[in-house]
Amino acid sequence: MAEPTSTRETTNGDKNKRARRRDARIEVAWNTACEKTVEIEQKLQPELATVYERVHANQDEVGKRFMATLRDLSVNGGFLEGEPLPLLSRVTLLIEVPNYKHVEAVGWVLWRRTSSCTIKRPNGAPITLGAGFGVVFEWISLEARLEIARRVALLA
Repeated sequence: MAEPTSTRETTNGDKNKRARRRDARIEVAWNTACEKTVEIEQKLQPELATVYERVHANQDEVGKRFMATLRDLSVNGGFLEGEPLPLLSRVTLLIEVPNYKHVEAVGWVLWRRTSSCTIKRPNGAPITLGAGFGVVFEWISLEARLEIARRVALLA
């Protein structure tokens, strides 16, 4: 397995400004069953409903099921290679974690890669990045988060 990428720096488009990712992560290749879903409807008191705003999940193709490959994982989210879902999609995941059990999670799509591309690593070697989407976990069990943290720590 690859080493954690907690020290990976990102530029967000600005070559003079570097920001470190907050969470240590590992590169994996785990099968994941996905289903596009909607957020849980909230019933608010009338007084609150008039002043309350929230983000709503993308409604396109709700209920769509497909397989993806989890490529990058931290305790707070990951990147799934496969069909890139629309931004702000809510997705349920069933992750096949080797030598563990299936892990259920719910996440929100906060970024996506609309097609594959080839870039150069810092050492100059090319790497092809597949299309897919990045999720932040809305829900994942504490037990699963602890297992992810354990695996990340083993590679640190």
